[in-house]
Amino acid sequence: MTTYTNASNYATNSGAEIEIRSAMKNGTNVKFLAFVTSFNDSFASQWSTENVYGRQDPIGTFQGTTRVISLAFDIVAFSVADAKVNMKSINTLTNMLYPTYNQITAESNALSLSQAPLVEMKFANLIQENSDFLLGWISSFSANPVIDMGMFTESKKLYPKVYNASITFNPQHKNQLGFTKTNIKGQAKFPYDGGQ
Repeated sequence: MTTYTNASNYATNSGAEIEIRSAMKNGTNVKFLAFVTSFNDSFASQWSTENVYGRQDPIGTFQGTTRVISLAFDIVAFSVADAKVNMKSINTLTNMLYPTYNQITAESNALSLSQAPLVEMKFANLIQENSDFLLGWISSFSANPVIDMGMFTESKKLYPKVYNASITFNPQHKNQLGFTKTNIKGQAKFPYDGGQ
């Protein structure tokens, strides 16, 4: 069975929280203690290729480099109060995956899309941009109760003690990445702001 350290000790000693806030500037944000179980940061260069008569290798034309971050973590409650906060945070994050709409007229129920659900995310120096939040969108999020760990009950409501959560995050970097003739080292602190 998985065991977890005291929440306050963990937060104090590691200083690592997963922070996610809406890029819509409406003040919506969530924080989770970072009991990270998996972290994958993948980069892929996109090329279009063309096969030319008489040439063995295709000719490649560079299109761009994409980045996808996959993060799995446990959301742990040490009391019923913690469990309620965790459930509220999961609800908030789930709502952040939906867009903002404008009502076309006051009399109708017709809506038009106003703003896509972009978010900003930060986790220590592993998910960040210049020590600040990293902009992007969440293409998938799941938070599944770990039934074996049990639940708190209150007023006929169930509050899981532990959730297994996972996020797939697609960054949109604010800074131009790459090299110039005068900056042959590129972004020295990208992506993890380490080794300096």
